[in-house]
Amino acid sequence: MHDVRGVLCNEADERRIAAGAERRGEVERRRKMVKPKYSLWTPGPVDVPVELLKEMVSPLVYHREGAFAAIYRSVVKGLQRVIMTKSPVYVLTASGTGAMEAAVANLVSPGDKVVVALAGKFGERWRELCIRFGGYVDELVRPYGESIPPEELERKLRTNDAARCVFATLTETSTGALNDIKAFGDICRRLNRILVVDAVAGLGVDELRMDLWHVDVVVGGSQKGFAVPPGLSFVAVSPRAWEQVERCRGARYYFDLRQFRRWEEKGQTPWTPAVSVFYALDLALKRINRKGVIQVWRARKAIAEFVRGRIAAMGLELFPQRPSNGLTVIRMPEGIDGTKVVDYCKVHHRMLFANGQAEMRGKVVRIGHLGPVTKQEVTKALAAFASGFRYAGGRGR
Repeated sequence: MHDVRGVLCNEADERRIAAGAERRGEVERRRKMVKPKYSLWTPGPVDVPVELLKEMVSPLVYHREGAFAAIYRSVVKGLQRVIMTKSPVYVLTASGTGAMEAAVANLVSPGDKVVVALAGKFGERWRELCIRFGGYVDELVRPYGESIPPEELERKLRTNDAARCVFATLTETSTGALNDIKAFGDICRRLNRILVVDAVAGLGVDELRMDLWHVDVVVGGSQKGFAVPPGLSFVAVSPRAWEQVERCRGARYYFDLRQFRRWEEKGQTPWTPAVSVFYALDLALKRINRKGVIQVWRARKAIAEFVRGRIAAMGLELFPQRPSNGLTVIRMPEGIDGTKVVDYCKVHHRMLFANGQAEMRGKVVRIGHLGPVTKQEVTKALAAFASGFRYAGGRGR
């Protein structure tokens, strides 16, 4: 009788090797499927610098150990410097909308009256969140592309004494408009209201001085001006706003900032955080603060002015009246479909610009330059846009 054990072992080994090769091939095929085929020129997320991506593949630390506490405290300190506040900043594992929900859930009790200043999709999101949490919303509405006039906000608040909180947006990425948060803060301070600002797209891009401007709550996210992958958001809360948090009667669990405050003393979060994104955000903040946030604002403004100058030279108009430095939103001339421009640039130039949202789809093209992009990179993107614009039937100067 022949000993077949060796043969059987060899056959089993071959099957395992074949199966392993098949799995590796499948992994490689999937990697190619999800690997970006274009650079991101959207209003966020943005292309992540290689140095930050490398930081994310560092070995994970346990989030209940001192090693993570050191990273957490470094991130909080870095955010305080960028936001320009001495108030605590709570870091959430969530998108920017998660931070917005956290603000509403901790400030708005069922039956509370609030004022929402809106002129775009993200102002509308404040309204939707406040309604979901039982608030009665008094809207201050302006058409898409416009900024909220501060004098109108003051008139609104003087006719609504019961509204304790005001929800506003720094940079409205659906339109590219920038609001005058400094003026809003002065008004809210004089009238004893709590000002809550969505700065998801503005932090590290447009000027914002939380304490000096009397802003009570600032919410932000990792994936825009910081050029970090999505996954983290944050809520900075002033002492005056914290009193409102303690009074709030609404239900909350995952986004209960009282829980975050208790754990923050240990340098931890109440729930499992996105540790690898913390690594990247920590490095991004250190780079920004080494340069100085004011210098970063100036650099972003210089890029924005360069883009606007090139767009004007093509004979095109900006959509917003008061544009943000983080993106350029271009009004399409009559008969030109912005969707064709976006699609052409994606296919032929491997650059992804953003279409308009909702009723603005096809009517505008949004070019994001929130991250640390160079003038050379922007020049290539604008050349691609010009090519797509001509393809769609446009004629530049």
